Amino acid sequence: MMNNKGKKFLMISAVFAAGIAAGYGAMGLLDKKNTASDTGKPVTILCWNEDNSRPMADFFCRETGTDPSQIVIKSFNTGGYQAAEYYRDYLNNDPANEADIIFLEPDWGYEFLNDDSVTVPLRELGYDDSDFSDLYSYTVDTGRSTATGELKAVSWQACPGTFCYREDLAKKYLGVRSPSEMGEKVKNWDSFLKTAEELKASGGPALSATLQGVWHAYSAGRTLPWMLGEEFTGDDFILEYAGFAKKLYDNEYITHDHQWTDTWFGLADTDEVMGFFLSSWGIDMILSDYGTNGKWKCVAGPSDYYWGGTWLAVAGRCDNRAKAKEFIDFFTADIKAIETYSLENDEFMSNKKAMQNIIVSGKHKGAEVLGGQEQYEVFDKVSSAIYVDGIITPYDAVIYNAVDSDVEAYADGFYESPEEMLDFMKDEISYDIETEIFT
Repeated sequence: MMNNKGKKFLMISAVFAAGIAAGYGAMGLLDKKNTASDTGKPVTILCWNEDNSRPMADFFCRETGTDPSQIVIKSFNTGGYQAAEYYRDYLNNDPANEADIIFLEPDWGYEFLNDDSVTVPLRELGYDDSDFSDLYSYTVDTGRSTATGELKAVSWQACPGTFCYREDLAKKYLGVRSPSEMGEKVKNWDSFLKTAEELKASGGPALSATLQGVWHAYSAGRTLPWMLGEEFTGDDFILEYAGFAKKLYDNEYITHDHQWTDTWFGLADTDEVMGFFLSSWGIDMILSDYGTNGKWKCVAGPSDYYWGGTWLAVAGRCDNRAKAKEFIDFFTADIKAIETYSLENDEFMSNKKAMQNIIVSGKHKGAEVLGGQEQYEVFDKVSSAIYVDGIITPYDAVIYNAVDSDVEAYADGFYESPEEMLDFMKDEISYDIETEIFT
């Protein structure tokens, strides 16, 4: 396994720039829905690196008895954000280049999900929506084409976002003695602001680490897509956020540091900040290397959000759809396989039924960095509440990043008013759309 420092290096690089054989229980789904025969050809997984694909392939082969030569990994050994360019070149340069299952991230993946020549609707493999009814809904809805609404991909993992806080500092400055008490302190944005004020008034540190972290959670509060046809819908939401962000910034309720910098990581080893907005994968990665290891707890926070995750799509050129489907079934429908993989790899999976089974059984060991807290309970609560149906557009990542950078510039005094900032931001977004950088 890669150590945390190695993972951090890869994550920084990525930012810058989800049975089927004897002993497992989903065989009936494959028998019922299979629309293609197993051709015997290897299944090639297209991915940017092997962090996820290699453990999954090894586990699949071990548990199903599949010959390892039947799962081929085509990795470009790069960060996720660089994958689109590599995929584009690989798929366009030679139609004989093998690709059966394609690993995608939502930030850049709709280019491929919206192109039926690159990825096929999962119904062509015999799926319908009911086959994924046990999954957290956002892990399904995020995999729909924004052009047609067709389900084109599904995730085997869930990456719910939490608010992680220092238990000792919360007790010292807020009198908080349990995660449930802290949850009340940050249950919505009004409570979050009130708690930040209380913390400062008592001589405590900033409540949260960065404005970028706040935006991860705050942005999930949208109820409309950023674009309805050609109309931008975000004016009121952005102006409201800008006012909130400036208040946090000016009063030092958050630090003025930036994500993925050394100082951001280092904050976890100081008493200068009480909390971080972090996704399921980030808790151990960001917090565990320091002397504060074991002093943290996590709660749901003001918004139910997710951060990260990888989706499985099936390539239009796939020449063994039965085997590709078997792989997807194994990691999204086979309860026993999913539970085993989750426990062995400490990975929170997209199948709600399997995760709730683990929680009830008490088999999962709580995170050391969280002082043994069973974080799966928080992850389940958040993942169950995330709602994205009907609000995703192919422009989301670019708009998200524009709001993130321009609101921070406003908070830092670059713009004279939030309205000036919004006008500039909308011009940027319009230019990006008009120049078709998304296609």
